[in-house]
Amino acid sequence: MTPANIRAVAEICVSLDGLPLAIELAGARAKVLPPQALLTRLRHRLQVLTIGARDVPARQQTLRNTLAWSYDLLGVKEQLLFRRLSVFVGGCTLGAVEAMYSTLSDRPAYVLDGIASLIDKSLLRQTEQEGEEPRLLMLETIREYGLEVLTTSGEMQNARRAHALYYLSLAEDAETEVGGPQQAVWLDRLEREHDNLRAALQWSLGQTGDDESVEKEQDLEIALRLGGALRSFWRVHGHITEGRSFLERALAASKGAAAFVRAKALIAAANLAFIQSDYDSMEILCKESLALYQELEDLPGIAHSVYLLANVAWTRGDTATARSLLTEAQSLARAIDDEEYVAWSLFVQGLLESSQGNYPRARTLFEESLKIHRQLQNKRGIAHSLSQLAQVLFVSQSDQERVPSLLEECLALSEEIGFKEGVAASSWLSGQVALRQGDLVKARSLAEKGVALYREMGHRHGMAESLPALGKVLAAQGDYPTARTLYEESLAISGELGEKWVVAQCLVGLGEVVAAQRQLAWAAQLWGVAEALRDAIDVPLPPVERTSYDRSVAATRAHLGEGAFATAWAQGRSMTPEQVLVAQGRKPGPPPKTIIPPPTYPDGLSAREVEVLCLVAAGLTDVQIAEKLILSPRTVHAHTSSIYSKLAITSRSAATRYAIEHHLA
Repeated sequence: MTPANIRAVAEICVSLDGLPLAIELAGARAKVLPPQALLTRLRHRLQVLTIGARDVPARQQTLRNTLAWSYDLLGVKEQLLFRRLSVFVGGCTLGAVEAMYSTLSDRPAYVLDGIASLIDKSLLRQTEQEGEEPRLLMLETIREYGLEVLTTSGEMQNARRAHALYYLSLAEDAETEVGGPQQAVWLDRLEREHDNLRAALQWSLGQTGDDESVEKEQDLEIALRLGGALRSFWRVHGHITEGRSFLERALAASKGAAAFVRAKALIAAANLAFIQSDYDSMEILCKESLALYQELEDLPGIAHSVYLLANVAWTRGDTATARSLLTEAQSLARAIDDEEYVAWSLFVQGLLESSQGNYPRARTLFEESLKIHRQLQNKRGIAHSLSQLAQVLFVSQSDQERVPSLLEECLALSEEIGFKEGVAASSWLSGQVALRQGDLVKARSLAEKGVALYREMGHRHGMAESLPALGKVLAAQGDYPTARTLYEESLAISGELGEKWVVAQCLVGLGEVVAAQRQLAWAAQLWGVAEALRDAIDVPLPPVERTSYDRSVAATRAHLGEGAFATAWAQGRSMTPEQVLVAQGRKPGPPPKTIIPPPTYPDGLSAREVEVLCLVAAGLTDVQIAEKLILSPRTVHAHTSSIYSKLAITSRSAATRYAIEHHLA
């Protein structure tokens, strides 16, 4: 053992569950394989650990022989229980095993005695959990053998299906509770069962092929139902990318699923797309879900879809449409007595008003949303409303004494339920409070925590807001180059998302940074373009920024002189944000003399959609189209869904016919 391989050796011992015989057999393999190579191969332990001492009984010469010997000593019922338990990943509860037996039409009464026997024979372990049913755990080394004999017995499919059905039931039970007072309990339970949920999801998605059996359709429906039920769990605990990836695959594989099942999965996918600021995909998903819910005359589903479309409109700066849709969503929610979505509609109205600088109105809306969420005891809703109320008070410089207590409550609730978005929001906002109090060390630590959490979740809007907050702290510490990099990253994100109010604020902050670096003409240009952008979207400078902004502008004007300052400012007002970042204080180049209008296509198709349509007509699959256009399959699927919607068609053959008739192919 050397310092270079000690970590790999420790990981081998952990991988082998600390079993002495397994470690001894692994040691024998170390003559040929170095520790890191051996560790890689131990994903299939039983195939690797096959050579032991020849002067011991045969049952001790390989790991498989040892486990087979123990297995053969079991009675028939014990062997069956042992095989079925191997399906569970990361352990399970007694109730889960009993439910599996009931699904498989076996008597669950035997399970308790059988488990006690397997524990006595060291084939199963039991761990205690305070306030919870004991958890049963099969070591991974033993579980691998259990899966082997389960496969050999021909029972694998039935056992997997029973396992998936139990966790589907658990997820759907949790779904009804995660908006109320038992939210933390149920979210913790789902997190404990995360490996089992993943296994159920992967198995249900794996039931594909050429056959059109009823069982295959039912298994794929399990996948969609699981995805729909786990929406809040994925969102609150920050498993956004994982949830989106699964739902994308499930929706692509289950186009013939029942309308209400597919619509719910679409809503879940749209929610997760919103968190990662993928507004184009979100809009496509919402429109399909809305069409399905309208066919079903499902008012709660319609309300939810309309609410999400309002979010899309808000983020794109279409405030009139956003207000109209929010009013419609709120009316629908009140009509069906859905107080939760009344609260969320008020919350998004608050976001809209805050982004427009209407702080008193935003404050009222967040307080109304908070009141309803408190009545429902929805801790995620409470935490979200608290963070946004605190942000509005902070930026508007109103009721500043309330801000720390609001953020402290938000953080406590978010940590209680594992709500990463809430922790991130309370962290970077608390960092801004600390900055104004002069505590730069605390401010930096909190801002960095917020940025890191948003990055981890792929939450681009959160990154766009928190990066400048961290940049402001670094600027206060004199690290202007890093601060500038953070502002520029935020500008790239917010520009891509089309969030002009964030772009305008970021340009002001970047101007203050470059002014401190003595790039005074560029600072004036940045402030000029920021002012022009604020005028265009009718959003004022936030009051919290006013003092430092006025000080920086006055100092820059004094150093440049009134004439040079006014010239640079006017140049900035004539530029776009992209142009001013390139100009860096230089006079902007002349605009292009001629502008070639983009080509137009029938039925509102975009140029990219026409490209995709032509390749569909050529007989290419979504995967082949993705490779040809250098896109992700998810993006191609989003484009094809949009094409189907715009052309009012439902099949590739209809798309091909349209392309030929319109001379596109």
